[in-house]
Amino acid sequence: MKSHSIIKFLLLVSIISFLGIASNDAMLKSENQQKKGASKSEDKGIGPVKEVKLGAIDKRLVDKGNSIYNEKCSACHNIDDVNLAPPLRGVSKRLSPVFIMNYLVNTTEMQKKDPNVISLIQQWKKVPMMKDQHLKQNDARAVLEFLRSLDK
Repeated sequence: MKSHSIIKFLLLVSIISFLGIASNDAMLKSENQQKKGASKSEDKGIGPVKEVKLGAIDKRLVDKGNSIYNEKCSACHNIDDVNLAPPLRGVSKRLSPVFIMNYLVNTTEMQKKDPNVISLIQQWKKVPMMKDQHLKQNDARAVLEFLRSLDK
């Protein structure tokens, strides 16, 4: 039982770590794209999410996303300071909503096929890679809304 908890913790650490890493790489890519006239919203990652309609921040989703963060993310990610993984504030400004959701629901495939994610894996060899938490799209949307609430 104890080893199962340790494995779950390590998987969670890996997921959270990768989100922060991906945000840093995506920020660099976004800056390069902007220099070329492209926007961060063009980077959608790989996965089932093709579009995310954003409106006013939904408090109900923020609360749900905060719960998911506390359960699965906070062991490695702080909001403003580097912990084991990079801080999460600013992620929703650096990455497209579609990219964030696709990474949360399609972690394994993006780590294998997305050129930006593959590049990050090479750059951050000392950080455990985020393991697929098998989040459903509605949970990923709640995490996205929580991240957006940090950046308003």
